[in-house]
Amino acid sequence: MNWRSVRVRLTGLVVAVAALAMLAAATLGVSRIRESLVADVIDDTAAQTVFFDDAIFAFGDGVFVEQFEFVFDDLEETVEELDRVGVIDELLEAMGRSRDEGLPVLQSVGWVVTVGLDGGATSPGPTDPADFDGPVVFEFNLYELASVVFEVVDAELLALAAANEQFDEDLFDDLIEQRFDDAAAALEIETGTAEIAGFDFVVVADVADVTRSIDKIRSVLWVTMPLLVVAAAAATWFLTGRALSPVRRMTRQVGVISGGTLHERVAVPGTGDEIQELGSTMNAMLDRLEADDQRLRQFVSDASHELRSPVAVLRSEAEVALRAGSDVATDELAEGVLGESLRLERLVADLLVLARGDEDRSPTSTIAIDLDDVVLAEVARRRRVPVDVQSVSAGRVRGTREGCERVLVHLLDNAARHADTAVTVGLTTADATVTLTVDDDGPGIPEADRARIFERFTRLEAARTRDTGGAGLGLAVVAATVASMGGTVAVDDAPLGGARFVVTFPAAS
Repeated sequence: MNWRSVRVRLTGLVVAVAALAMLAAATLGVSRIRESLVADVIDDTAAQTVFFDDAIFAFGDGVFVEQFEFVFDDLEETVEELDRVGVIDELLEAMGRSRDEGLPVLQSVGWVVTVGLDGGATSPGPTDPADFDGPVVFEFNLYELASVVFEVVDAELLALAAANEQFDEDLFDDLIEQRFDDAAAALEIETGTAEIAGFDFVVVADVADVTRSIDKIRSVLWVTMPLLVVAAAAATWFLTGRALSPVRRMTRQVGVISGGTLHERVAVPGTGDEIQELGSTMNAMLDRLEADDQRLRQFVSDASHELRSPVAVLRSEAEVALRAGSDVATDELAEGVLGESLRLERLVADLLVLARGDEDRSPTSTIAIDLDDVVLAEVARRRRVPVDVQSVSAGRVRGTREGCERVLVHLLDNAARHADTAVTVGLTTADATVTLTVDDDGPGIPEADRARIFERFTRLEAARTRDTGGAGLGLAVVAATVASMGGTVAVDDAPLGGARFVVTFPAAS
Protein backbone atom coordinates (compact mmCIF):
# COMPACT_ATOMS: atom_id res chain seq x y z
CA MET A 1 0.00 0.00 0.00
CA ASN A 2 1.27 3.41 -0.94
CA TRP A 3 0.89 5.46 2.23
CA ARG A 4 1.29 8.68 0.26
CA SER A 5 -1.56 7.94 -2.15
CA VAL A 6 -4.51 10.29 -2.46
CA ARG A 7 -6.84 7.59 -1.17
CA VAL A 8 -4.86 7.06 2.03
CA ARG A 9 -4.34 10.77 2.64
CA LEU A 10 -8.00 11.61 2.02
CA THR A 11 -9.14 8.81 4.33
CA GLY A 12 -6.74 10.02 7.02
CA LEU A 13 -8.03 13.57 6.60
CA VAL A 14 -11.64 12.42 6.97
CA VAL A 15 -10.75 10.38 10.07
CA ALA A 16 -8.99 13.38 11.61
CA VAL A 17 -11.88 15.73 10.82
CA ALA A 18 -14.47 13.23 12.08
CA ALA A 19 -12.52 12.64 15.29
CA LEU A 20 -12.17 16.38 15.92
CA ALA A 21 -15.87 16.91 15.18
CA MET A 22 -16.86 14.12 17.56
CA LEU A 23 -14.51 15.44 20.23
CA ALA A 24 -15.97 18.92 19.86
CA ALA A 25 -19.49 17.48 20.04
CA ALA A 26 -18.65 15.48 23.20
CA THR A 27 -17.10 18.49 24.92
CA LEU A 28 -18.09 21.91 23.64
CA GLY A 29 -21.37 20.77 22.09
CA VAL A 30 -22.57 18.92 25.20
CA SER A 31 -21.47 21.84 27.38
CA ARG A 32 -23.53 24.21 25.25
CA ILE A 33 -26.55 21.88 25.55
CA ARG A 34 -26.13 21.78 29.32
CA GLU A 35 -25.96 25.58 29.50
CA SER A 36 -29.16 25.82 27.48
CA LEU A 37 -30.99 23.26 29.62
CA VAL A 38 -29.84 24.93 32.86
CA ALA A 39 -31.09 28.26 31.58
CA ASP A 40 -34.46 26.65 30.81
CA VAL A 41 -34.66 25.18 34.33
CA ILE A 42 -33.86 28.57 35.89
CA ASP A 43 -36.47 30.25 33.67
CA ASP A 44 -39.04 27.62 34.66
CA THR A 45 -38.22 28.16 38.35
CA ALA A 46 -38.64 31.91 37.97
CA ALA A 47 -41.92 31.40 36.13
CA GLN A 48 -43.32 29.40 39.06
CA THR A 49 -43.19 32.48 41.33
CA VAL A 50 -46.51 34.36 41.60
CA PHE A 51 -47.75 37.28 43.70
CA PHE A 52 -50.91 37.44 45.78
CA ASP A 53 -51.79 40.45 47.93
CA ASP A 54 -48.20 41.73 47.96
CA ALA A 55 -46.99 38.37 49.30
CA ILE A 56 -44.55 36.17 47.38
CA PHE A 57 -45.23 32.45 47.05
CA ALA A 58 -42.94 29.93 45.31
CA PHE A 59 -44.44 26.74 43.93
CA GLY A 60 -42.49 23.64 43.00
CA ASP A 61 -42.27 19.90 43.35
CA GLY A 62 -41.67 18.22 46.73
CA VAL A 63 -42.89 18.67 50.25
CA PHE A 64 -43.36 22.25 51.50
CA VAL A 65 -41.07 23.42 54.23
CA GLU A 66 -44.02 24.34 56.42
CA GLN A 67 -44.25 20.66 57.24
CA PHE A 68 -40.83 20.89 58.92
CA GLU A 69 -41.33 24.04 60.95
CA PHE A 70 -40.53 22.04 64.04
CA VAL A 71 -37.03 21.52 62.56
CA PHE A 72 -36.46 25.00 61.18
CA ASP A 73 -38.44 27.46 63.26
CA ASP A 74 -37.24 30.64 61.58
CA LEU A 75 -35.42 32.06 58.57
CA GLU A 76 -32.05 32.27 60.32
CA GLU A 77 -32.05 28.55 61.09
CA THR A 78 -33.02 27.70 57.52
CA VAL A 79 -30.15 29.82 56.21
CA GLU A 80 -27.80 28.23 58.71
CA GLU A 81 -28.69 24.69 57.60
CA LEU A 82 -28.42 25.60 53.92
CA ASP A 83 -25.07 27.23 54.63
CA ARG A 84 -23.89 24.05 56.30
CA VAL A 85 -24.38 22.08 53.10
CA GLY A 86 -22.76 24.77 50.90
CA VAL A 87 -25.83 26.27 49.23
CA ILE A 88 -25.40 29.80 50.60
CA ASP A 89 -22.01 30.20 48.94
CA GLU A 90 -23.71 29.62 45.58
CA LEU A 91 -26.22 32.37 46.36
CA LEU A 92 -23.57 34.83 47.50
CA GLU A 93 -21.53 34.25 44.34
CA ALA A 94 -24.59 34.81 42.15
CA MET A 95 -25.39 38.04 44.03
CA GLY A 96 -21.83 39.31 44.02
CA ARG A 97 -21.72 39.62 47.80
CA SER A 98 -19.29 38.46 50.49
CA ARG A 99 -20.09 36.56 53.68
CA ASP A 100 -19.51 39.55 55.92
CA GLU A 101 -22.20 41.47 54.01
CA GLY A 102 -24.84 38.88 54.79
CA LEU A 103 -27.63 37.46 52.65
CA PRO A 104 -30.44 39.89 51.63
CA VAL A 105 -33.81 38.11 51.74
CA LEU A 106 -37.16 39.57 50.62
CA GLN A 107 -39.83 38.50 53.12
CA SER A 108 -43.41 37.78 52.24
CA VAL A 109 -44.43 40.98 54.03
CA GLY A 110 -42.46 43.02 51.45
CA TRP A 111 -39.31 43.96 53.37
CA VAL A 112 -35.70 43.06 52.79
CA VAL A 113 -33.93 41.53 55.79
CA THR A 114 -30.18 40.87 55.62
CA VAL A 115 -29.43 37.59 57.35
CA GLY A 116 -25.98 37.59 58.89
CA LEU A 117 -23.78 34.60 58.13
CA ASP A 118 -21.19 35.37 60.81
CA GLY A 119 -22.87 34.92 64.22
CA GLY A 120 -26.42 34.95 62.80
CA ALA A 121 -26.87 38.71 63.19
CA THR A 122 -29.43 40.58 61.09
CA SER A 123 -29.38 44.12 59.81
CA PRO A 124 -31.08 46.76 61.95
CA GLY A 125 -34.58 47.14 60.64
CA PRO A 126 -36.18 46.20 57.31
CA THR A 127 -35.43 47.90 54.01
CA ASP A 128 -37.73 48.76 51.18
CA PRO A 129 -36.77 46.45 48.24
CA ALA A 130 -37.05 49.42 45.89
CA ASP A 131 -34.21 51.08 47.81
CA PHE A 132 -32.00 47.99 47.92
CA ASP A 133 -29.10 47.96 45.48
CA GLY A 134 -28.80 44.60 43.74
CA PRO A 135 -30.78 41.38 43.56
CA VAL A 136 -32.31 39.71 46.63
CA VAL A 137 -33.33 36.17 47.54
CA PHE A 138 -37.01 36.02 48.33
CA GLU A 139 -37.90 34.12 51.50
CA PHE A 140 -40.05 31.42 49.98
CA ASN A 141 -37.32 30.64 47.45
CA LEU A 142 -35.14 29.55 50.38
CA TYR A 143 -37.96 27.46 51.75
CA GLU A 144 -38.58 26.01 48.32
CA LEU A 145 -34.91 25.10 48.08
CA ALA A 146 -35.14 23.46 51.47
CA SER A 147 -38.20 21.53 50.29
CA VAL A 148 -36.18 20.19 47.38
CA VAL A 149 -33.62 18.94 49.87
CA PHE A 150 -36.30 17.44 52.09
CA GLU A 151 -38.03 15.46 49.34
CA VAL A 152 -36.50 12.31 50.85
CA VAL A 153 -38.62 12.80 53.98
CA ASP A 154 -41.93 11.33 52.90
CA ALA A 155 -45.36 11.68 54.46
CA GLU A 156 -45.27 8.19 56.03
CA LEU A 157 -42.28 9.15 58.16
CA LEU A 158 -44.06 12.29 59.32
CA ALA A 159 -47.22 10.33 60.09
CA LEU A 160 -45.19 7.83 62.10
CA ALA A 161 -43.65 10.64 64.13
CA ALA A 162 -47.03 12.29 64.74
CA ALA A 163 -48.76 9.03 65.82
CA ASN A 164 -46.02 7.82 68.16
CA GLU A 165 -46.42 9.67 71.44
CA GLN A 166 -43.27 8.02 72.73
CA PHE A 167 -41.26 9.18 69.72
CA ASP A 168 -37.93 10.74 70.65
CA GLU A 169 -38.01 14.16 69.08
CA ASP A 170 -34.20 14.54 69.32
CA LEU A 171 -33.75 11.23 67.53
CA PHE A 172 -36.19 12.35 64.87
CA ASP A 173 -34.27 15.61 64.48
CA ASP A 174 -31.07 13.62 64.00
CA LEU A 175 -32.82 11.47 61.42
CA ILE A 176 -34.09 14.56 59.58
CA GLU A 177 -30.62 16.12 59.63
CA GLN A 178 -29.09 12.93 58.24
CA ARG A 179 -31.68 12.86 55.47
CA PHE A 180 -30.95 16.53 54.84
CA ASP A 181 -27.24 15.83 54.43
CA ASP A 182 -27.88 12.86 52.14
CA ALA A 183 -30.22 14.87 49.95
CA ALA A 184 -27.85 17.85 49.86
CA ALA A 185 -25.06 15.58 48.66
CA ALA A 186 -27.16 14.73 45.59
CA LEU A 187 -28.20 18.34 45.08
CA GLU A 188 -26.63 20.41 42.30
CA ILE A 189 -27.37 24.09 42.55
CA GLU A 190 -27.39 26.58 39.70
CA THR A 191 -28.34 30.21 40.18
CA GLY A 192 -29.44 32.97 37.88
CA THR A 193 -31.02 36.40 38.06
CA ALA A 194 -34.53 37.20 36.90
CA GLU A 195 -36.83 40.22 37.05
CA ILE A 196 -40.12 39.42 38.78
CA ALA A 197 -42.76 42.09 39.34
CA GLY A 198 -40.20 44.84 38.86
CA PHE A 199 -37.64 43.40 41.31
CA ASP A 200 -34.38 41.60 40.62
CA PHE A 201 -34.23 38.18 42.25
CA VAL A 202 -31.69 35.42 42.45
CA VAL A 203 -33.36 32.27 41.21
CA VAL A 204 -32.13 28.98 42.67
CA ALA A 205 -32.67 25.70 40.83
CA ASP A 206 -31.65 22.09 41.26
CA VAL A 207 -30.13 20.87 37.98
CA ALA A 208 -29.05 17.42 39.11
CA ASP A 209 -31.46 15.83 36.61
CA VAL A 210 -29.99 17.92 33.83
CA THR A 211 -26.47 16.90 34.78
CA ARG A 212 -27.44 13.22 34.86
CA SER A 213 -29.01 13.50 31.41
CA ILE A 214 -25.97 15.30 30.03
CA ASP A 215 -23.67 12.66 31.52
CA LYS A 216 -25.67 9.96 29.77
CA ILE A 217 -25.44 11.85 26.46
CA ARG A 218 -21.71 12.32 26.89
CA SER A 219 -21.26 8.62 27.72
CA VAL A 220 -23.18 7.61 24.62
CA LEU A 221 -21.05 9.94 22.51
CA TRP A 222 -17.79 8.56 23.92
CA VAL A 223 -18.95 5.03 23.15
CA THR A 224 -20.31 5.71 19.66
CA MET A 225 -17.60 8.16 18.58
CA PRO A 226 -14.97 5.50 17.73
CA LEU A 227 -17.60 3.50 15.83
CA LEU A 228 -18.65 6.56 13.84
CA VAL A 229 -15.03 7.43 13.05
CA VAL A 230 -14.37 3.89 11.85
CA ALA A 231 -17.57 3.99 9.75
CA ALA A 232 -16.52 7.34 8.24
CA ALA A 233 -13.07 5.94 7.43
CA ALA A 234 -14.55 2.83 5.80
CA ALA A 235 -17.04 4.87 3.77
CA THR A 236 -14.33 7.29 2.66
CA TRP A 237 -12.01 4.42 1.71
CA PHE A 238 -14.75 2.78 -0.34
CA LEU A 239 -15.99 5.97 -2.02
CA THR A 240 -12.51 7.28 -2.85
CA GLY A 241 -11.64 3.87 -4.29
CA ARG A 242 -14.71 4.03 -6.52
CA ALA A 243 -14.01 7.64 -7.49
CA LEU A 244 -10.31 7.10 -8.24
CA SER A 245 -10.68 3.79 -10.11
CA PRO A 246 -10.97 5.62 -13.49
CA VAL A 247 -7.77 7.48 -12.65
CA ARG A 248 -5.98 4.20 -11.97
CA ARG A 249 -7.20 2.79 -15.28
CA MET A 250 -6.03 5.92 -17.13
CA THR A 251 -2.66 5.68 -15.37
CA ARG A 252 -2.20 2.08 -16.48
CA GLN A 253 -3.21 2.95 -20.03
CA VAL A 254 -0.88 5.93 -20.26
CA GLY A 255 1.92 3.85 -18.76
CA VAL A 256 1.94 1.48 -21.75
CA ILE A 257 1.64 4.17 -24.45
CA SER A 258 4.94 4.75 -26.21
CA GLY A 259 6.21 6.27 -29.44
CA GLY A 260 4.79 3.40 -31.45
CA THR A 261 1.38 3.42 -29.81
CA LEU A 262 0.54 7.13 -29.75
CA HIS A 263 -2.69 6.34 -31.57
CA GLU A 264 -4.15 4.76 -28.42
CA ARG A 265 -6.37 6.79 -26.10
CA VAL A 266 -7.47 6.48 -22.47
CA ALA A 267 -11.04 5.58 -21.55
CA VAL A 268 -12.94 8.71 -20.48
CA PRO A 269 -15.72 8.13 -17.89
CA GLY A 270 -18.97 9.96 -18.49
CA THR A 271 -19.12 11.33 -14.95
CA GLY A 272 -19.15 15.00 -15.91
CA ASP A 273 -16.59 15.87 -13.24
CA GLU A 274 -12.88 16.64 -12.97
CA ILE A 275 -11.95 13.03 -13.73
CA GLN A 276 -13.74 13.21 -17.07
CA GLU A 277 -11.98 16.51 -17.72
CA LEU A 278 -8.65 14.86 -16.86
CA GLY A 279 -9.30 12.03 -19.31
CA SER A 280 -10.29 14.43 -22.06
CA THR A 281 -7.22 16.56 -21.40
CA MET A 282 -4.94 13.51 -21.53
CA ASN A 283 -6.47 12.43 -24.83
CA ALA A 284 -6.04 15.94 -26.21
CA MET A 285 -2.40 15.81 -25.13
CA LEU A 286 -1.98 12.45 -26.87
CA ASP A 287 -3.55 13.97 -30.00
CA ARG A 288 -0.96 16.73 -29.95
CA LEU A 289 1.88 14.28 -29.30
CA GLU A 290 0.71 12.05 -32.12
CA ALA A 291 0.45 15.03 -34.49
CA ASP A 292 3.92 16.23 -33.46
CA ASP A 293 5.31 12.73 -33.91
CA GLN A 294 3.76 12.41 -37.35
CA ARG A 295 5.04 15.85 -38.30
CA LEU A 296 8.51 14.96 -37.05
CA ARG A 297 8.52 11.67 -38.94
CA GLN A 298 7.36 13.45 -42.08
CA PHE A 299 9.98 16.14 -41.53
CA VAL A 300 12.76 13.56 -41.19
CA SER A 301 11.50 11.69 -44.24
CA ASP A 302 11.26 14.83 -46.37
CA ALA A 303 14.59 16.15 -45.12
CA SER A 304 16.26 12.85 -45.91
CA HIS A 305 14.76 12.91 -49.38
CA GLU A 306 15.85 16.49 -50.03
CA LEU A 307 19.35 15.93 -48.65
CA ARG A 308 19.80 12.82 -50.73
CA SER A 309 19.58 14.77 -54.00
CA PRO A 310 22.61 17.08 -53.55
CA VAL A 311 24.57 14.29 -51.92
CA ALA A 312 23.83 12.04 -54.89
CA VAL A 313 24.91 14.76 -57.31
CA LEU A 314 28.16 15.29 -55.44
CA ARG A 315 28.84 11.54 -55.45
CA SER A 316 28.05 11.37 -59.16
CA GLU A 317 30.42 14.25 -59.89
CA ALA A 318 33.16 12.54 -57.91
CA GLU A 319 32.63 9.16 -59.62
CA VAL A 320 32.73 10.79 -63.05
CA ALA A 321 35.93 12.61 -62.14
CA LEU A 322 37.54 9.37 -60.96
CA ARG A 323 36.62 7.51 -64.15
CA ALA A 324 37.77 10.37 -66.39
CA GLY A 325 41.12 10.63 -64.66
CA SER A 326 43.28 13.37 -66.13
CA ASP A 327 40.73 14.11 -68.82
CA VAL A 328 38.26 15.68 -66.37
CA ALA A 329 37.47 19.37 -66.79
CA THR A 330 38.44 20.87 -63.46
CA ASP A 331 36.46 24.07 -63.92
CA GLU A 332 33.25 22.25 -64.75
CA LEU A 333 33.75 19.83 -61.85
CA ALA A 334 34.39 22.67 -59.40
CA GLU A 335 31.39 24.62 -60.64
CA GLY A 336 29.09 21.64 -60.27
CA VAL A 337 30.40 20.70 -56.83
CA LEU A 338 30.18 24.32 -55.66
CA GLY A 339 26.59 24.67 -56.86
CA GLU A 340 25.46 21.52 -55.13
CA SER A 341 27.42 22.44 -51.98
CA LEU A 342 25.70 25.82 -51.84
CA ARG A 343 22.34 24.15 -52.35
CA LEU A 344 23.17 21.67 -49.58
CA GLU A 345 24.32 24.50 -47.31
CA ARG A 346 21.09 26.44 -47.79
CA LEU A 347 19.05 23.31 -47.15
CA VAL A 348 20.92 22.51 -43.95
CA ALA A 349 20.61 26.13 -42.78
CA ASP A 350 16.85 26.10 -43.39
CA LEU A 351 16.52 22.80 -41.53
CA LEU A 352 18.43 24.26 -38.59
CA VAL A 353 16.12 27.29 -38.48
CA LEU A 354 13.05 25.06 -38.44
CA ALA A 355 14.56 22.81 -35.77
CA ARG A 356 15.20 25.83 -33.58
CA GLY A 357 11.63 26.94 -34.14
CA ASP A 358 10.36 23.52 -32.98
CA GLU A 359 12.40 23.90 -29.81
CA ASP A 360 10.89 27.38 -29.32
CA ARG A 361 14.34 28.87 -29.04
CA SER A 362 14.29 32.60 -29.57
CA PRO A 363 17.43 34.45 -30.67
CA THR A 364 19.89 34.91 -27.86
CA SER A 365 19.83 38.69 -28.28
CA THR A 366 17.80 41.11 -30.34
CA ILE A 367 18.53 44.64 -31.43
CA ALA A 368 16.68 47.36 -33.30
CA ILE A 369 17.14 46.72 -37.03
CA ASP A 370 16.54 49.22 -39.84
CA LEU A 371 14.50 46.89 -42.02
CA ASP A 372 14.61 49.30 -44.96
CA ASP A 373 18.44 48.95 -45.09
CA VAL A 374 18.09 45.15 -45.19
CA VAL A 375 15.48 45.42 -47.97
CA LEU A 376 17.68 47.67 -50.11
CA ALA A 377 20.73 45.46 -49.58
CA GLU A 378 18.87 42.31 -50.64
CA VAL A 379 17.20 44.00 -53.62
CA ALA A 380 20.65 44.98 -54.88
CA ARG A 381 21.44 41.33 -55.59
CA ARG A 382 20.81 40.36 -59.21
CA ARG A 383 17.69 38.32 -59.86
CA ARG A 384 15.82 37.06 -62.90
CA VAL A 385 13.37 39.99 -62.85
CA PRO A 386 13.78 43.60 -61.71
CA VAL A 387 12.60 44.55 -58.19
CA ASP A 388 10.80 47.88 -57.63
CA VAL A 389 11.55 49.54 -54.23
CA GLN A 390 9.78 52.88 -54.72
CA SER A 391 7.30 52.03 -51.91
CA VAL A 392 10.01 51.30 -49.35
CA SER A 393 10.13 53.76 -46.45
CA ALA A 394 11.79 53.69 -43.06
CA GLY A 395 10.91 50.90 -40.64
CA ARG A 396 12.61 49.60 -37.46
CA VAL A 397 11.96 46.19 -35.94
CA ARG A 398 13.51 44.16 -33.14
CA GLY A 399 15.34 41.00 -34.04
CA THR A 400 18.59 39.93 -35.66
CA ARG A 401 19.94 41.06 -38.99
CA GLU A 402 20.46 37.43 -39.97
CA GLY A 403 16.76 36.70 -39.39
CA CYS A 404 15.64 39.78 -41.35
CA GLU A 405 17.95 38.87 -44.25
CA ARG A 406 16.62 35.30 -44.22
CA VAL A 407 13.03 36.51 -44.52
CA LEU A 408 13.88 38.91 -47.37
CA VAL A 409 15.97 36.35 -49.29
CA HIS A 410 13.28 33.69 -49.25
CA LEU A 411 10.44 36.09 -50.11
CA LEU A 412 12.35 37.79 -52.94
CA ASP A 413 13.64 34.49 -54.34
CA ASN A 414 10.14 33.04 -54.25
CA ALA A 415 8.66 36.12 -55.94
CA ALA A 416 11.39 36.20 -58.62
CA ARG A 417 10.92 32.49 -59.28
CA HIS A 418 7.20 32.88 -60.04
CA ALA A 419 7.11 36.42 -61.48
CA ASP A 420 6.71 37.04 -65.18
CA THR A 421 8.32 40.47 -65.49
CA ALA A 422 8.41 42.35 -62.17
CA VAL A 423 8.53 42.19 -58.37
CA THR A 424 7.52 45.07 -56.08
CA VAL A 425 8.57 45.54 -52.43
CA GLY A 426 6.81 47.90 -50.01
CA LEU A 427 7.64 48.90 -46.41
CA THR A 428 5.48 51.15 -44.22
CA THR A 429 5.19 52.00 -40.52
CA ALA A 430 1.87 52.86 -38.88
CA ASP A 431 0.31 52.40 -35.43
CA ALA A 432 3.46 50.78 -33.93
CA THR A 433 3.43 48.18 -36.72
CA VAL A 434 5.89 47.71 -39.55
CA THR A 435 4.37 46.13 -42.67
CA LEU A 436 6.47 44.51 -45.40
CA THR A 437 4.83 43.52 -48.73
CA VAL A 438 6.36 41.54 -51.58
CA ASP A 439 4.29 41.42 -54.83
CA ASP A 440 4.84 39.59 -58.11
CA ASP A 441 2.98 39.46 -61.41
CA GLY A 442 3.04 35.68 -61.64
CA PRO A 443 0.16 33.22 -61.64
CA GLY A 444 -0.65 33.85 -57.98
CA ILE A 445 -1.57 31.30 -55.30
CA PRO A 446 -5.02 29.66 -55.17
CA GLU A 447 -6.94 30.58 -52.04
CA ALA A 448 -7.24 26.91 -51.05
CA ASP A 449 -3.42 26.58 -50.96
CA ARG A 450 -2.57 29.80 -49.11
CA ALA A 451 -2.51 28.21 -45.68
CA ARG A 452 -0.49 25.11 -46.50
CA ILE A 453 2.30 26.84 -48.47
CA PHE A 454 3.89 27.73 -45.13
CA GLU A 455 4.14 24.06 -44.21
CA ARG A 456 7.48 22.32 -44.60
CA PHE A 457 8.39 20.73 -47.91
CA THR A 458 5.21 22.02 -49.52
CA ARG A 459 5.56 22.73 -53.25
CA LEU A 460 2.64 23.51 -55.48
CA GLU A 461 2.25 21.68 -58.79
CA ALA A 462 3.78 24.54 -60.78
CA ALA A 463 6.94 24.41 -58.67
CA ARG A 464 7.56 20.68 -58.45
CA THR A 465 10.68 20.58 -60.61
CA ARG A 466 14.05 20.61 -58.95
CA ASP A 467 15.33 23.40 -61.16
CA THR A 468 12.69 25.95 -60.26
CA GLY A 469 10.93 24.68 -57.17
CA GLY A 470 13.58 24.45 -54.48
CA ALA A 471 13.13 22.19 -51.47
CA GLY A 472 9.83 23.64 -50.27
CA LEU A 473 11.34 25.02 -47.07
CA GLY A 474 11.68 28.72 -47.87
CA LEU A 475 8.21 29.86 -46.86
CA ALA A 476 8.24 27.59 -43.80
CA VAL A 477 11.48 29.27 -42.75
CA VAL A 478 9.87 32.68 -43.33
CA ALA A 479 6.89 31.77 -41.11
CA ALA A 480 9.12 30.41 -38.32
CA THR A 481 11.49 33.39 -38.40
CA VAL A 482 8.70 35.97 -38.47
CA ALA A 483 6.95 34.22 -35.56
CA SER A 484 10.19 34.28 -33.52
CA MET A 485 10.26 38.06 -34.02
CA GLY A 486 6.65 38.45 -32.85
CA GLY A 487 5.21 39.02 -36.31
CA THR A 488 2.80 37.33 -38.73
CA VAL A 489 2.84 36.47 -42.43
CA ALA A 490 -0.08 36.01 -44.81
CA VAL A 491 -0.82 35.71 -48.52
CA ASP A 492 -3.21 37.83 -50.57
CA ASP A 493 -3.80 38.89 -54.16
CA ALA A 494 -1.24 41.37 -55.49
CA PRO A 495 -2.19 44.50 -57.46
CA LEU A 496 0.17 43.21 -60.17
CA GLY A 497 -2.02 40.17 -60.59
CA GLY A 498 0.14 37.61 -58.82
CA ALA A 499 0.70 36.84 -55.12
CA ARG A 500 1.28 39.36 -52.35
CA PHE A 501 3.08 38.28 -49.15
CA VAL A 502 2.23 40.57 -46.21
CA VAL A 503 4.56 40.45 -43.19
CA THR A 504 3.82 42.50 -40.08
CA PHE A 505 6.27 43.19 -37.24
CA PRO A 506 5.93 45.13 -33.99
CA ALA A 507 7.77 48.41 -34.47
CA ALA A 508 10.91 48.86 -32.39
CA SER A 509 10.61 51.65 -29.86
